[in-house]
Amino acid sequence: YTDPNQFIAMKENGSLPFEQVPMLEIDDGKHRIPQTNAILRYLAKLGGLYPKDPILAAKVDAAVDQEVDAFLGPTVATYHRKYGIVMNDEGLAKTAYLIATEVMPKHLRCIDRLLAESTTGWIADTEEPSPADFIWVCRLIHYLPNQGKFFSEGLGRLEGFPHCKKFVDKFMDLPQIKKYYNAFYPDEDEEKENVKKARTQAANEETGE
Repeated sequence: YTDPNQFIAMKENGSLPFEQVPMLEIDDGKHRIPQTNAILRYLAKLGGLYPKDPILAAKVDAAVDQEVDAFLGPTVATYHRKYGIVMNDEGLAKTAYLIATEVMPKHLRCIDRLLAESTTGWIADTEEPSPADFIWVCRLIHYLPNQGKFFSEGLGRLEGFPHCKKFVDKFMDLPQIKKYYNAFYPDEDEEKENVKKARTQAANEETGE
């Protein structure tokens, strides 16, 4: 949709199966696939990035589902009325504090540990990036640094999570990813380089280098 009125109309006329976006239309609208992770898995299978091995596929699914768990708190706190929850300012502040100091650090520790154990540098230990890597990178580079009410600047820079930092840099250095960002965000090259330098500096400070 291109404006809010069109979105409302799509909700009312049944164009959106779950009355929300995103939704992927296939074959001129013959097929409609809602939900971010369903779309991600579908596209990954088309692109050959979804493992055929059932064990690896299950590990990918687990990491994708873990992303949902990790960011459920911030999502509910941001859109609390959508979930039938009423939060006053005091409750929201307490929720944000717990997310920033307990919930998110715990989830990042888990992902950092998976990456430390990975022999390939990808979350589910796949040979190539999987849907799990795509969705986690988006959260780590776009969501964490831009949600100041939930996360400190240090958490946004992944301070204390060295394997997450290496993972982000590995992903962003992929030629296909560079090509995509250069095409759609040509003015962000310098900013991305500054982010990478900041991560490197933080990593050096942690290791005393």
